[in-house]
Amino acid sequence: MEHIIQITIQEFEKFTYFIHNEQPKISAKLGVLGKKDSYKLNMQLRYKKKCNAPNYNQDQYHTIDLMFSLALAGELYVKASNEKGIPSLKRTDAMHSFEKLTTREKYTFLLQTYWTKYDFKGKVDSFSSIKSFHNMLISIANAEKGQRITKDELGLNWNMFSSSAAFLHHIRFFGFGELEEIEGAKGKYEDSVKAFIPNEFGIQTCSFLLTVLHLWGHKDIRFLLTKDEVEFNTKDPFDFFKTIFDDDSVINTVISKNDYDRSGVYTFKVSLTKGCWRKINVSHEHTLSQFHRAIQKAFDFDDDHLYAFYINGNRRTGQPIYCMDVQDERKTTEETHIDDLRLYKGQKLYYLFDFGDMWEFEILLTNISKDTIIPPIPEIIEIKGESPDQYNSW
Repeated sequence: MEHIIQITIQEFEKFTYFIHNEQPKISAKLGVLGKKDSYKLNMQLRYKKKCNAPNYNQDQYHTIDLMFSLALAGELYVKASNEKGIPSLKRTDAMHSFEKLTTREKYTFLLQTYWTKYDFKGKVDSFSSIKSFHNMLISIANAEKGQRITKDELGLNWNMFSSSAAFLHHIRFFGFGELEEIEGAKGKYEDSVKAFIPNEFGIQTCSFLLTVLHLWGHKDIRFLLTKDEVEFNTKDPFDFFKTIFDDDSVINTVISKNDYDRSGVYTFKVSLTKGCWRKINVSHEHTLSQFHRAIQKAFDFDDDHLYAFYINGNRRTGQPIYCMDVQDERKTTEETHIDDLRLYKGQKLYYLFDFGDMWEFEILLTNISKDTIIPPIPEIIEIKGESPDQYNSW
């Protein structure tokens, strides 16, 4: 078991070393590694994709794409601009905390992050893939060591071997067993895996995961839960995951970003075009709604339409925070304070105003100061370029 866990951590450390030493650029559009960097990192891994040229996107390297997602979902890295303004991954305080953990504690943190925060909903085509993954976990939990698990006759797990084969690569990364891959498979819906062969550790861990089904990070997981399982949702996931090893060897986990001081004055550069931008000082106590009103004032707009901010990505890839008038179950801009975002210098967010005319602003956090006097309301400190005509189309 120790050897299995060590392999997982060694793979992840190869990823973090690569990010630290190579400082690869991430694409501005999708926010992922480019083909050349993905290929270069792939060649260093144990669980590598068989290829001899940088012809594939990051998501086609299943292990790399998984580790990239874990690094962001676990808040070990954030997408930010480096000193040269190049989009890249930036280490957080949480990463320093992660490095101090034992091997078992690191493994537990990565598995917990995968189970509770990985974007299962966004990474697959439909809920049927999630049900197939659930069925696969049940098959592994009930299997014998070394048993080959293949497509079942009822079709309950078929897409696990084709369109959702990435999940089998994921559980191999976590040391649950080995894959029999199919040589020459190309299309997304073509079978690329012939069988999954679980080991004893994989059988035990899948059994454990099925007991914490209520913590599974998927929006539609309620359809797989019983009433009793739903009632456990209020507990801290670490209270469950630290018991994955039965000898109390997992004591510590990563210190949450919520535990770090985020107070101060945040300086944002809000850009509509390259030659039209404003710099605004905002307190950590101000809400996104107050920031919205400051942007409206800075660009001489009338505050007469709906709006949203997008965190950790643009309008296509980020997490939206909508104004109060938009029907959404999540926290609104009126309820979200600047320090709630847990931002780092160099991070970008996006502001979309008017869902009809689609005025989209890029926002760059240029500085966080604890010495600057906190303004009572957001303060416009620098202006470049004339404001556009908001109603030019009329």
